[in-house]
Amino acid sequence: GFKYGWNPKLQAVLEQQWQQQGPIWKGIQQTVAAQTPSAHATVKSSARSTRPSTQQRHHSSTPKPSTTRTTPKKTPVGHESHSSGTNNLESCLDQLHSLVGLDTVKSTVQELVNITKVAQMQANVGLKAPAITRHLVFTGNPGTGKTTVARLLGDIYKNLQVLSKGHFTEVDRSKLVAEYVGQTAPKTSEAIQAALGGVLFIDEAYALVPEGRPDPFGQEAVNTLLKMMEDHRNDLVVIVAGYKAEMGRFIDSNPGLKSRFARSVDFSDYSPTELTDIFRIRCEQHGYLFSDTMLKSVSVLIGQFEGQVGELGNGRFVRNIFDRCIALQCSRLASLTQPTKEDLKTFLPVDVPTVEQLSQFLL
Repeated sequence: GFKYGWNPKLQAVLEQQWQQQGPIWKGIQQTVAAQTPSAHATVKSSARSTRPSTQQRHHSSTPKPSTTRTTPKKTPVGHESHSSGTNNLESCLDQLHSLVGLDTVKSTVQELVNITKVAQMQANVGLKAPAITRHLVFTGNPGTGKTTVARLLGDIYKNLQVLSKGHFTEVDRSKLVAEYVGQTAPKTSEAIQAALGGVLFIDEAYALVPEGRPDPFGQEAVNTLLKMMEDHRNDLVVIVAGYKAEMGRFIDSNPGLKSRFARSVDFSDYSPTELTDIFRIRCEQHGYLFSDTMLKSVSVLIGQFEGQVGELGNGRFVRNIFDRCIALQCSRLASLTQPTKEDLKTFLPVDVPTVEQLSQFLL
């Protein structure tokens, strides 16, 4: 209403103005409503939310749990947590020590880890740490675990922050030496570039320096290797591997090789007991069951080849025995009408090959 009552004349004026301007205002109102359909409801909801209910008023002193996402605190550079790296390092060392045999190799790797840790401690307190040569010579017959340990060493050095990547790159003469003059250096350089940040494993490295004759191609590869080892000594570990006598000749062929490969690690042949243990582990890894009698038969078989283990490839020799056990087991099971699940995964003593049967498949 109005303060002093209703005025009929004013009503007539307002009606006339509404007739003239009403359609315009209605169009504007419809446009706004189409763009913000929930605006009116939002206003009403907001109005209601400003009036606390009786229950809210009674409990206004109890704070509601916050739903705001908390921004994690940033750690200053140089104070990052390395707990995960420590766990990974321990895992790598556990893998190393879980390998069968290789006691001398394990102690050498642990010594390298300790030297690296102490050098880092010395650097942290401002002491000048001695220069460490991390390049290695691995000697031994095939199948003694050289490649396996080299891979683990890359992971170990990565977790010690010695290598940036820790990946493993394996090459031999064919990956380093080209067919024509002038092409070997670029080929060797490319192979080394791919290994930067990790471990470059050169198998049968002695093939780069053939015995009894000059080889300019192999020498070019060696010279390129020596230069890049020096240029990238802080983020590359080179491991050269091969037979002990041949590797000695290789290192002696160049003074630069002697100075850069100051430590040699020898991988001895496995004993019959260790080879039997490797067979047992292989069976367990593949889900096969076996009895003590069956394992004893394997041990006796391995003992028959004790003097030839190095020539037969050590761990590869065990793999051959395992493969023959599978073949003989399958021949036995094929004659059964309905073998049980346990039958299908069990080795019996009769599944162990004889010396004659195994010899047919040994190279």
